[in-house]
Amino acid sequence: MEESSTSIKARTGHENNVSHSEGDHMKPNASDTSAVIAVLQKAPLWSSLSEKELKVVARSFKELKYESGHVIVRKGEQGVGFYLIADGSVEVRSGDQVLSKLGQGEYFGEMSLLDGQPRTADVVTLEPSRCLVLSAWSFKGIISAQPKMALKLLQESVRRLNMNAQTLRQ
Repeated sequence: MEESSTSIKARTGHENNVSHSEGDHMKPNASDTSAVIAVLQKAPLWSSLSEKELKVVARSFKELKYESGHVIVRKGEQGVGFYLIADGSVEVRSGDQVLSKLGQGEYFGEMSLLDGQPRTADVVTLEPSRCLVLSAWSFKGIISAQPKMALKLLQESVRRLNMNAQTLRQ
């Protein structure tokens, strides 16, 4: 995987350089949970969840930092997680076409939580950026344990899907 040789900073209360490899993510520490919840509350996908539900979800996120110009996901690679932009901005691209620009509180990769299909676009940082990442396997564990949460998330996912379909038709 291309990202495996890239240095990424993970937050564990202080900054360290770590090599990124599949499954080598650092969880935000307990003192960061409230900060993760605050970011999640601003993102439409998670905004309908209660404080208790958000705490469950927040504990499963990993925080990753990327330098400007870093390709976070590549078109055609298998999707394995959901990314919530905590700081910074990214560009979603397909070839030379810019599909969208996303910033703080916005997200990408939500479909991979459910289907694991290949990514449909590249996502590249436009500036140093910090993302909260939720793996598909962590998400499935949460949903299995909290089925009421699944319905809330499904409603927002359908809304987002409809929005994306409308954008592609234009």
